[in-house]
Amino acid sequence: MTEVRRGQIWLVDFGVPVGHEQGKVRPALAVSSDDWNDHASVFTVLPLTRTRHGYPTRVEVEPTSGNGLDVTSYARCEDIRSISERRLLRVLGRVDELVMLTVSGTVRRFLDV
Repeated sequence: MTEVRRGQIWLVDFGVPVGHEQGKVRPALAVSSDDWNDHASVFTVLPLTRTRHGYPTRVEVEPTSGNGLDVTSYARCEDIRSISERRLLRVLGRVDELVMLTVSGTVRRFLDV
């Protein structure tokens, strides 16, 4: 079983996109709880994109030495995906707590929970 931790950025193979889905190989932010991740083979992630649209559901993630990104990216909080561990290629790094707090709040607003 792959060890996924909430807040990690993974390189993920999303496969062939359909419609406006994010596809291909790209980074994604793990958002499922570590309690879930400890026993799961399916994980919840948010794909990252380099394209800035200014949507209220996008959370900016600046590149740092700790997160493994090389350009400013945007977590697509409107594109919550559950993926098999077989789609995970390698861990790139981890975002900081402020990014995770912002992502959590944005996902809650998007889902109205």
